[in-house]
Amino acid sequence: MDTYNDDYYEEQASQEEIYLEETEEELRLILECDDLYPNSGPPQPESINEQQAIATRSTGNCDDPPLSQEIVEAMLRSI
Repeated sequence: MDTYNDDYYEEQASQEEIYLEETEEELRLILECDDLYPNSGPPQPESINEQQAIATRSTGNCDDPPLSQEIVEAMLRSI
């Protein structure tokens, strides 16, 4: 019975740790975004073509390497 309780609590602790790590990452991303655009939020594209171009550049192809932070910032500045 004692082993069952230990295993159960260990599994619960593991799930809680995963949840906390995911939540921390989500909050960090939110705070970083707030730091980039403290007053007005991110700049909005003016036309549908700009929106489509940004979507294409940001999602890309699954075979493409991930974008670096500098590339993302340059993309945002180009809007």
